[in-house]
Formats: sequence, structure tokens, C-alpha cells
Amino acid sequence: MSGDMETATVVRAEIVDGVGHLMLDLPERRNAMTQELVDAAISAHDAFAAEGVKVGLLSANGPVFSAGGDIKAPRIPGVPPAGVRLIDTFDRSPILWVAAVHAPAFGAALQLLTTCPTVVMSEDAWFCVPELRHNRYPRPVVAALAEVIGPRRAFRMATTGEKMPAAEALRIGLVEHVVPAASLMDGAWERARALASVDESVADALTLARQGWGSRLGTRAPLDSPAG
Repeated sequence: MSGDMETATVVRAEIVDGVGHLMLDLPERRNAMTQELVDAAISAHDAFAAEGVKVGLLSANGPVFSAGGDIKAPRIPGVPPAGVRLIDTFDRSPILWVAAVHAPAFGAALQLLTTCPTVVMSEDAWFCVPELRHNRYPRPVVAALAEVIGPRRAFRMATTGEKMPAAEALRIGLVEHVVPAASLMDGAWERARALASVDESVADALTLARQGWGSRLGTRAPLDSPAG
């Protein structure tokens, strides 16, 4: 997978300078976490892990970063939505993920972003948790957000459905950097390459950092087994 980006139907993946770049590429569905997209993204993730990649860069193509869960998919009792598998894969990943958010992200997409220790956001992008407007309370999304921004802010996002602009996301710690749209990918790549360049000859610094984020830096028990 090293070198030029390999194109699947709904994601694109490449390894550059030790960084695994995974791009969601289903713009006609607003990069919703469909079964097809989730399967392809997990396959790319697992290929990165097999190659020993320690740092990943998550991005997306199209006018929306991700619409979150696939609302068109049939709900089967006892079977979690496809997006849950992708979120769980990222949460258990041995890879440190940097996310580059170029456009709006909704609902479960925010839960996916909370698994990424670093989020770089375009200044014209925004977040929204709109599920309550459709008579659904997104408990896993709220719980994941609460770990990062606190319960009251997470509850407000979920119960108002308000748009959160990039500047506010930065202020409350939901993202690490906000940059002009034209600088987004350069900024994200700079951060990812800096992490990938850490010398691990003495200690597994990146592994320890990933474990720290997996436990949200000690506030919860770490997940028992990494993905990949």
C-alpha cells in the first residue's frame, strides 16, 4: 500500500512518510458510515496496522466530512449499526489518528472523531448532533463527547442540535487546531509527520501515547485488546 493512493470504491488509502492516510470517499452519501464504507475503511486500517504504521491521517472527500450513521440502512434488533464497528476499530486501534475535518460533521461522525487524539479543523467547518430532532437520543455519541468536552456541553449539543462552529469547537477542546481551509491538509500532514518521526528506539512512545488516549489519559480503563 506504500506510495501512490490506492482507490477502492468508497475509500482511498496510502502510506506516505510512515503515515497511513485514509480518505472517506463516498460524497454522494455524504460519507455516511454505510456497510460498504465501513468494510473498506476497516480493511484499510488493518492493512496499515499490518504494515506497522503508528500514525494515521483521516480525511474525507466531498461537501460533508461525514453525515454519521447510515440512516437508510435497515435496523435489525440486536445488530449494531455498521458505524459502531468503525468507531470501535478506531477506539481500539494501535494507530495514533490525526483527523482533518474540512466540512460539516454530524452525529456519530463526532464519536468517530473523539477516537482521534488530534483533530485539525477548517475554520469554515462545523459540527452538529441533530438526532433529537428525529426523535432519537444518541447516547453513545453523547457519552463519547462527554469524555472530551464534559457532560454539560455534550448534553447541550445533543439536546439543541445547534451548529457548533470551528472557533467554538476549539475553545471547548473538541479540536486541537483550527486553520484556514486552504491550509488544512498541510497542517494535518505536518502534525501527522511530526508524530511519525518520533524516535522509538528507546521507548515505545507512540504506543504509550495511544494507550493514554485509549484510556482518555487515565479517566477510564483502557480497552482490553487493540484492533489490527
